[in-house]
Amino acid sequence: MKEGSMALSLTMLSFMLSVIWGQPLIRLLRQLKFGDKIRVELADSHVTKAGTPTMGGVLIILPVLFVTAMLNAVNLLGFTGLGRSILLPVGTMVLYLLLGASDDWEKLRGKRTTGEGISGRVKFLLQVLVAIIVAIGLRFVLDAPQVYLPVVGVELNLGIWYVPVAAFIIVASCNAINFTDGMDGLAGLAGR
Repeated sequence: MKEGSMALSLTMLSFMLSVIWGQPLIRLLRQLKFGDKIRVELADSHVTKAGTPTMGGVLIILPVLFVTAMLNAVNLLGFTGLGRSILLPVGTMVLYLLLGASDDWEKLRGKRTTGEGISGRVKFLLQVLVAIIVAIGLRFVLDAPQVYLPVVGVELNLGIWYVPVAAFIIVASCNAINFTDGMDGLAGLAGR
């Protein structure tokens, strides 16, 4: 099976696992009262989001970790180095999961009553720190292509700019998802 087909198959398997255990997880989060508090400065239209289950990232990340671990266990535990390149992306996903879970936990159980989690500055600083470490790992450990233009098959060398550009892309991607998730997140399933 070609790499693209394999990646698509694994993505679909992870998605199906997420769908299968999604409803039980959301029910559990509701029973544990892991629901969003609404920040005071948000519009009244967000009041309907109150009580929407939080920590939903677990819904996606655990199946991905499970499928990845099962398929790479032989390589990771054996003597071949074929599966070791998966450690950096999985480690990155876990670090961002821990950061998001800490933020959600602070919102749920923290001393603040306004629905705020970790302060924006601290969260952004931690995101940048993780992104710099990941960018260094991509460049110097995995020797990832710098900028690859697939249509023409050319790799551009960014030189010293690789780490800041890669770190920027990682943080920008993380926050783009974070902002859009903040708009509705699990609210699509809240009415069920």
